[in-house]
Amino acid sequence: MDQIETVSSAENMDPIKTENMDPIKTVSSAETYVKRFRLYGTMTTFKFNPVPDNVSEIDWLRSGFSKLVEDMKAEASEGDQIGFTLRSLNFKNKEPGYVAFRPASEVDGDILWQIFGGIVQSNADSIKSTDMFQIECTRVNLPVGSGRSRPGIFNNFNEECKTRPGVVTIKNTDNLCLARALVVGKAHAKKNPNLKVDPLYKAIRQDRAKRQTNRAVKLISKAQVQMPAEGAGIPELEKFQAHLKKYKITVYNYDRKGREVYFSGGNSDAPHKINLLFNKGHYNVITSLTSAFACGYYCEACHTPYDHKFHHRCENICSACHTVSPPCREEHGGVACLECKRKFKNQICFKAHQGETCKVLKLCEKCHKLINVSLRKQLKSVHECGEVYCKTCVNFVPPNHQCYMRVDENKPKSKDFLFIFFDLETQQDEPIDKNTKLHKVNLCVSQQFCYQCIGGLENCQNCKNRTRIFREDPVNAFMDYVMKARKPFKDVCVIAHNGQGFDFQFLLKYVLEQTKHTPDLIMRGTKIILMEIDNVRFIDSLSYFPMALSALPKAFDLPPEKKKGYFPHLFNTEANQNYVGPIPAKEFYCPDNMFEENYGDFEIWYNQQVNENYRFDFQHELVDYCVSDVDILAQACLKFRTIFLKECNVDPFMEAVTIASACNKAFRRNFLKPGTIGLIPKNGYRLVDVQSAAALQWLTWEEEERSIRIRHAGREREVKIDGMKVDGFDGLRLYEFQGCYYHGCPKCYPYKREEPLKEDPSDSLHLRYERTKAKMEKLKSSIYEVVEMWECEFNKLKREKNLTHLNQLPILNTLPLEPRNAFFGGRTGNAKTYHKCTEEGESIKYVDVCSLYPYVCKYGKYPLGHPTVHVGDRECRRLGMDVDGLLKCKVLPPLDLYHPVLPTRMNDKLMFVLCRTCGEHMCQNDCDHTSDERALTGTWTMDEVRKAVQKGYVILDMYEMWEYKMATFEDGGLFTEYINKWLKVKQEASDYPSWCTTQTDKDRYIQDYCDREGVRLDPNNIKKNAGLRSLAKLMLNSFWGKFGQRENQTKASLIRDPKIFFNMLTSPNVQVNLIREVNDEVLLVNWQNIEEVGESLHTVNVVLAAYTTAHARLKLYEHLEALGGQVLYYDTDSVLYVHNGGLYRVPTGDYLGEMTDELAGYGPGSYIKEFVSGGPKTYAYQVWSTKKNKIVSVCKIKGLTLNLKTSKILNFEKLKDMVIGEANQSLSIVENRIRRTKNRDLVTVTETKVFKVTGPKRKYEGEYDTLPYGYCKKSR
Repeated sequence: MDQIETVSSAENMDPIKTENMDPIKTVSSAETYVKRFRLYGTMTTFKFNPVPDNVSEIDWLRSGFSKLVEDMKAEASEGDQIGFTLRSLNFKNKEPGYVAFRPASEVDGDILWQIFGGIVQSNADSIKSTDMFQIECTRVNLPVGSGRSRPGIFNNFNEECKTRPGVVTIKNTDNLCLARALVVGKAHAKKNPNLKVDPLYKAIRQDRAKRQTNRAVKLISKAQVQMPAEGAGIPELEKFQAHLKKYKITVYNYDRKGREVYFSGGNSDAPHKINLLFNKGHYNVITSLTSAFACGYYCEACHTPYDHKFHHRCENICSACHTVSPPCREEHGGVACLECKRKFKNQICFKAHQGETCKVLKLCEKCHKLINVSLRKQLKSVHECGEVYCKTCVNFVPPNHQCYMRVDENKPKSKDFLFIFFDLETQQDEPIDKNTKLHKVNLCVSQQFCYQCIGGLENCQNCKNRTRIFREDPVNAFMDYVMKARKPFKDVCVIAHNGQGFDFQFLLKYVLEQTKHTPDLIMRGTKIILMEIDNVRFIDSLSYFPMALSALPKAFDLPPEKKKGYFPHLFNTEANQNYVGPIPAKEFYCPDNMFEENYGDFEIWYNQQVNENYRFDFQHELVDYCVSDVDILAQACLKFRTIFLKECNVDPFMEAVTIASACNKAFRRNFLKPGTIGLIPKNGYRLVDVQSAAALQWLTWEEEERSIRIRHAGREREVKIDGMKVDGFDGLRLYEFQGCYYHGCPKCYPYKREEPLKEDPSDSLHLRYERTKAKMEKLKSSIYEVVEMWECEFNKLKREKNLTHLNQLPILNTLPLEPRNAFFGGRTGNAKTYHKCTEEGESIKYVDVCSLYPYVCKYGKYPLGHPTVHVGDRECRRLGMDVDGLLKCKVLPPLDLYHPVLPTRMNDKLMFVLCRTCGEHMCQNDCDHTSDERALTGTWTMDEVRKAVQKGYVILDMYEMWEYKMATFEDGGLFTEYINKWLKVKQEASDYPSWCTTQTDKDRYIQDYCDREGVRLDPNNIKKNAGLRSLAKLMLNSFWGKFGQRENQTKASLIRDPKIFFNMLTSPNVQVNLIREVNDEVLLVNWQNIEEVGESLHTVNVVLAAYTTAHARLKLYEHLEALGGQVLYYDTDSVLYVHNGGLYRVPTGDYLGEMTDELAGYGPGSYIKEFVSGGPKTYAYQVWSTKKNKIVSVCKIKGLTLNLKTSKILNFEKLKDMVIGEANQSLSIVENRIRRTKNRDLVTVTETKVFKVTGPKRKYEGEYDTLPYGYCKKSR
């Protein structure tokens, strides 16, 4: 490729200095350049040299990053945008850390250390001087000055052009298409407007009597143009434009649908226009821009298609009459319209508005707001003065309005759709290096079902060839089929199992490299959750069924023949494609990757094939295996969809992307009551006198430097001077802190300063800066001295002076409550590292809460609507402890509580500690810290705070409380109806319990269940239905998570147009995180809205999610509290504990919220004899099974798949040795993993994982016991 150059510089590097005083040693460096996007990339692989004795480790690492930055910035201009990523195979989180893109002038070593320093330090225990790191610097050199046709049903240029009445297709077999197009364009521009059909124009367009050909040849001669054999381009267009002085030639790029101009002639005052459409060297003629680009209106000035006349804004449209280019100029005071009450700039402007504009836009004479009459009719809304438009509620609302989650009133599509299910098989015998093999697709199988046959119609005209097999160039052939099959349908859904991590990767690579389509993506890391190409959406069934494909037949009760078989994937090589003979050896079936419980079945099957001398025909077996997989996928998905539609009136695949979003939509469509769930405003509820953390830090620093006390909103109401609020006042000086975004800093935001801001389209960075300057001028004219600080300057000051103590200021606690800080996960950890039952009657029990989260959602109390906000210790204490909601406070934990109550985040973990400082430093000694050093500051639900106070916590200070009215189970609950619905479905689909052998037993079971759960089961529906039961379990367990979704998620965009790319980099609303070059034509950009403009999602209320997990932790705490020191291990909804005759035993039952015996499957009376744990999510035990009459070992290791091979290396005995044997042991485990490369290839990589025990999230006590950090005897 001539537009991407890669240069390896490792061989030509200067040798490392012998004195070895450089913190880093560069191992290799590679550079890339993408000319189209002015993008330069440098990937440097390096390692840290040993730290000298006289230098601190932190300073050494920090100076290394500084050197890297300076080297990488060497060739950058100040206005270049630069971003960095850092990765290492030994990092706990394999995703790279990144520094978002910013102007080169703002980048220094301190910026990198702020982001990467924390990553390096948190991985310190796994980083050695021999470890390799990769830092990637990406630099962009910004240019200076920088009722229609159904969308997406066309697969190529001429196919679409033929269907557009506004496009004339030039048919030629020569190289004269540009000249022909200009001739036709001229004829169209000068055709007789009084004739319905101009015969001359028609003759030229159709090339009758060679009129088009002859005129084209003549035009070429007169313009003195030499037509290249490969077709004409910009040089030829410029010559034709110079000759055609009475015509302005504009050439539009086909792929950009009118948003990008390939060529624009300079004759802006020419009386005639010729518009052409260009694609891959061919030109067609545009006779109607709106028809060509399938839009209602087209702005030629800014090249934007749009559908709503009054919604498009640009500098070339008159804001009064809405005519395009040039805007009207005001004359003689303007002209008023008596009909619409609006004023127009001159008589021409007035006349232009008469008609549609006058009817649609009216002015309210009282409040002078503009009223869009057509929009009002659509919303059935009448204008009221003072109201504002709410995007969330999609209506006009009072100015102090608060939003609520809206009931979903949509209906699922019933026609005009197509489902395609598919699977790919790959060869992986092409080595890239000794540890890496490339995957190459050699088979694709698909099945299709349309809206007519999805219900079971056999002879469907749309789906005659339902199953298709693609052998030759399978990905190309399959995508070609999809893009043709979609044409008769409005919506097409393509589904694969684990498509996000595997199948879709091949499709995306093909689309980007072989087509002009630009898919819309939703990605999670490198996984593709959703890919959309026009009317086709690609989604992953794994997002709905979190299980292997082999588990689907049982989960959905598919016929016995629908069972996933075995296939020798490693035998799928180029050499074996035509193999016919004995069954391949066992190792080709990857038995080491099977689980022990599945391997036995495989061995029986394999031996049977060998004994029967089975004749193995590779091609036949490959196709059969793939067809079977697709059949299983299709049948399971269709059964799931049918049940979901019947029970919820929601199409899970067409209306959602994941099971969580499908559950949320089902709730909103069927169970949500209007006005019950409030949507939390983006900036919270405290909009008066709120200062940022940075402003409070600066004011505190000024106090320290000047030895003064400043009045500010962190202590009291802000001071007003001449009617203007100021950030601080000390009696002599005024203090103003300018947040760079909110005040339009020209240094931080040098571009797009006139662009409307996302949060307020009537505002811009330029306007904000002008307002800030005007205010500062007024303040400086007062009698007081004015001290001003910009946010970017203060950040630089903090780095230079190392003012880290400002991050811990007590006054920062006065900042508004952030509800997401109250949202914690489940409680997981080990209280003891090892226990073996040695005493008579001693055993280890393992119990689990029956359906913990469904129980919480049904019986838990939940906040309703919006809160009443109380600020300050005095106000919050006045309310007492009986209110419900969230509390931001400072608490002092007790000294000797074995199981602390309140969660807190520290050391990248969820911890339960009795001393903040002990927890932060993981102190193993007795706590000797002061009360202030021990105290925890956080936000928790009032339920958890009340429990904490009951257990001895003392509330030192209350900062803010959100008081809610609550929905309780006794009053009908918020989610009770939803949970009861799916409980009923689940229980009925589970059949009667085994003890129900008579009608009397069955009647008693139904009545008992009704008495306990308040759900009356229908005896007519009680029968085993695996599919319905699977759906019910998914609906119960996947429901609540959507309420806690992060709102400003990162997004992934594929960009072909450099203009869009540069606009994104310079937009004040957007933060670009990562850029990946796909090829010389396409970039993949990872971005998000800047924090200040992130929007609230209409499906999210994080307080509900916080309450859900808090209720769950408190339910678990009931048992931890009762068991005390008997506890060995706990994980969200389960507890392992020691029991003998004299100790507490957790009662068990079968109903929602009761504890169930996790060992029941091993037989009645089974128990654990020995237990060991290496940390959270890492434990093993030996259970005496009465069913098998022997000891069974069980091992669970976080981050490792314990298949047949790994289980031989890491098991109960090995984990026990690592925990209680010699300290600091590590274990190397070799695994084959499928990875996605930077170039979107899939490879199998042989990786070595190093496993170590992490230890408990508590301090050690004695040999195997633990205590919470900060625990000590009360006598202190």
